[in-house]
Amino acid sequence: MYEAFTQGLIDVQDEVRAAFGWAIAPDRESAEQMVDLVNDHGERINLWTSNRRQESLQALRKRLAGAEEIVILGAAVTAAEVLNLPKTPHLIIAADGAVGALDDDAHLACVVSDFDGGIHLDAAAEIGVLIVAHAHGDNVERWRSSLEHWATSPSPPPLILSHQTPDALDGAYNFGGFTDGDRAVCFALALGISKEKIRLVGFSLDEVGRWSGSTIPEQKLRKLAWMNSILSSIGMNDAVKK
Repeated sequence: MYEAFTQGLIDVQDEVRAAFGWAIAPDRESAEQMVDLVNDHGERINLWTSNRRQESLQALRKRLAGAEEIVILGAAVTAAEVLNLPKTPHLIIAADGAVGALDDDAHLACVVSDFDGGIHLDAAAEIGVLIVAHAHGDNVERWRSSLEHWATSPSPPPLILSHQTPDALDGAYNFGGFTDGDRAVCFALALGISKEKIRLVGFSLDEVGRWSGSTIPEQKLRKLAWMNSILSSIGMNDAVKK
């Protein structure tokens, strides 16, 4: 049911790995380890069991389908753009640290994160916002630290696990895409949301956004170029600042 909008949104991940010289094995190992860790904690945290994660996904899909508009916040979102968000019924999907741009969580449906959102991601997790937690080869230390920390919380956040390999992985999904921003778009599309209902805010091709995590600027700009290419492939890059 939860397949990428097109197979190309998954296939592009192989192109990205080739472009950056990354091997697939670390991506696979990271995803498998994250599933194992969350399943282990599921023995104590019912919300983190495989069945409950599936229920969280189903509930989110239903919630998004019922919204008039889905706003996806990118890392370059400004305070003015947040103030100008639609007043009509809408839901927000935040790309990782961009959740920090919001003054409240009234319309926040989830955060799509590869765990570089820092204190902003932790703050969202602490109030029970659903986290679409993404594993890849070089974020093992970050996801492990965050998940272990959240597991000690009185109210750990609901989770949906994602990965970026072409392999089927029980307990996690590949929704397609590459960066948190375009992966959030792929996630919404994979859940059956039409692209006509999706509005992008705070996406930039040539600016490392305020809400980006710690990064190497030159490499980040290369990643943004891939983001733009992915959004272009589905006809959704008009809103990207250039």
